[in-house]
Formats: sequence, C-alpha cells, structure tokens
Amino acid sequence: MAEPVQEAIHAMEAYTGAEKGYRRAHSRGLVFRATFTPSPDARGLTTAEHFQGPPIRTLVRLSNAAGSPHAGDRVSPTRGRVLGLAVRFTLPSGGFATWAAANIPVFLVRTPEEFVQLTTAQRPEGEKRKPNPLRLLGYLATHLSTLRGIKGVAQLKPTPSFAHERFNGIHAYHLVDAHGQRRTFRYRWVPLAGPATLSEAEAAERPEQYLLDEIRERVSRERVSWDLELQLAQPGDPTHDATRAWPEDRPLVTVGRLVLERPYEDQRESEQFVFDPTGVVPGIELSDDPILRFRSQVYRESHHRRSQETKPEPKPADLGQ
Repeated sequence: MAEPVQEAIHAMEAYTGAEKGYRRAHSRGLVFRATFTPSPDARGLTTAEHFQGPPIRTLVRLSNAAGSPHAGDRVSPTRGRVLGLAVRFTLPSGGFATWAAANIPVFLVRTPEEFVQLTTAQRPEGEKRKPNPLRLLGYLATHLSTLRGIKGVAQLKPTPSFAHERFNGIHAYHLVDAHGQRRTFRYRWVPLAGPATLSEAEAAERPEQYLLDEIRERVSRERVSWDLELQLAQPGDPTHDATRAWPEDRPLVTVGRLVLERPYEDQRESEQFVFDPTGVVPGIELSDDPILRFRSQVYRESHHRRSQETKPEPKPADLGQ
C-alpha cells in the first residue's frame, strides 16, 4: 500500500500546491478542548470505554477541507466549502480514540486507486492554473459512482458557523457489545443549534476566511454542541462503498453529546495531532471499506512530511496562536 499512499500525497500536492508545514488536506483549522458525555443507551451497544458513562475529555479540530491554508471558507456566495470535524477522545485507561468527519453525505471515491485518479484529473495546469475539464469529464464517464459525491459537494451552501453543520463519519464501523454481538453503523454529529445557511447577499458580505474567527467568538459566549447519532445498518446496506449513502429510514440511536469549551492553548502544537478515522478501541471495529484504512495511511504520511518541514511566517489568518 506504500506506493498508492505516495501517489495520493503527490496528487494532492499537485492539485492544491504543497504549503510547507501544513496538512495536505484540511490545512487551516482550530483545535478546541471539549467534553463528550455518553448517553445511557451507549453502554448497551458497545464495550468501548469512552461510551461507558463518565464524561470524556476531548479535543476537537474544526477545519476547512482545502489543501491550502489560504483557501476561502466558501467557493462562491452560493456554494459552500467542505468542512471537517475531527475528534480525539482521551480514554480513562490512557491513550486516545480518534475519528474524523465531514459535512458531506458520502465520499467521492470507492478505492485508493480511484482517489489518485480523481485527484490527478483535477490537477490545475496552464497559465491560469485551472483543471482541464475534459480530463475530469473523462474520469467521470468511467466512474459514475463519483457523481454521488460531487452532487453532495455541489449542494453545500455557505454556512454562518461550524455550529450549524452536520458532520458525517461517512464510513461504516461495527459496534461490539458485552455479549459479542456486532451491529454495523455509520455515525453523524448533529448540531444542537440546528441547520442554517447564508443567503447569497449575506455570504458576499463575509470575508473570504471567517469561520474560525466566528466559532472562536461563539464558544466564548455560548454553548456549542453536537449530538452523536449512530445510523444502524440493515441487511444489504453497503459497508465497503463510501460513495453510497444508506436510506434515511434506518434506525438512529443518540449515544452522546459533544460540547466545546475553549480553544486549545497551543495551536501550533495541535497541528501535530493526527485525527485518524481508524483510531478505534475494543468495542468498535473497522469495516471492509478500503478507503477507511487508506485514509489512515495518507494522514500519517501527511504528518510525517509536515513534521519534517518548517512552517512559513507569518501564519495565514485564523490559525490561532
């Protein structure tokens, strides 16, 4: 798998441009201290220790998914940007569990090979540094499953705040309870503030980068929280294909609440944290989704590269201190 990982990182760097010292995706973000409190229902579903009762100290990174720290928080006044919410649970026994979610309903590709092909097809070229639309159309013509993910991205609207976004884990996992029973699920973080979008006029009035300043200020004055919901699979629901959503009539179970408290004290240190979507503990198992494990390897290669680099000064806006 090492070769596809290297190919993926090279493709990402060619697509967005490599900014030394930054993540190759979700480059601009802000980490918060937070608390996760599991619900009483959680304990009966899994033996995972962060779902057994006491509140859990947590770190949360909110981010713009772009590979450049200079990217705006919206594509245009009518189109939003892919955003991320990543979590690191501090376990009572020591160590961490980590997850990473995004505000899109499905992923864009099914396999590592498709990821490299799609990212390469979007590589900018020419004096204007724009992707070649014919190359992208050629890829889509033979990978119709990607259209589901592109539709989800295209339907994003500019948001007034991270606090109004629902973040989806996208991949399937398995719960394991005390009796060894396995239940397959996907997870989502549902905002207690409810959904909201900006009108075209409102979005046009916002600066290019505004979301991190907004959430930092919001947390200082009010409670910002998400409920963790598990969508339970039914027979036939795909576990290996992150481009396919499950029907919305599948059972949902609320298993906890995440509350932001304050920005992490050292944002530069936090940039070395890896929010690996495969960072599970006994009681939760990975599915057969090939992209899930591939993302883990890409994240770790991204971390290796940026840890060897010197971040330029001054820092792009909104990264914190």
